[in-house]
Amino acid sequence: MSNFTRFPRAPITEALLDIRVKLPPQIDLIRLATFHDTVKDRYPSKQERVSWQGGFQITPGTGPEMLPSSGGPDGYLFPSADGRQIVQARLDGFTFNRLKPYDKWETFRDEAKELWQQYVRIASPEVVTRLALRYINRIEIPLPMKDFKE
Repeated sequence: MSNFTRFPRAPITEALLDIRVKLPPQIDLIRLATFHDTVKDRYPSKQERVSWQGGFQITPGTGPEMLPSSGGPDGYLFPSADGRQIVQARLDGFTFNRLKPYDKWETFRDEAKELWQQYVRIASPEVVTRLALRYINRIEIPLPMKDFKE
């Protein structure tokens, strides 16, 4: 394996692995809440996650029309004691978030894998519909900047 340069002040403010799934009809919020029992030694808090969706439609010649809104509880967030890691168990999937400071891929991968396996045991997903890995960076550029080449 290659040795990569490790920056003491890496710009990564958040890394996340998001796995969207289709769950069997019998899996509900009560079942997802039991996920906490498997992780509460490392993720002691449980917070209900609420999602809302709304919109409007614009048709030529008429004003905007409000579309029906929908939403409500769709899962749980389990933050670590220090608040730097969060695992989400939802009716539409699983997410593992690592906030600053980010250590290295292997540490992130191993924790996400173990948590995903716990989610699979509890939720029994039928199929994975989306897999996303994102890194959010914050790069501060001092102003004023005379030339972008700087």
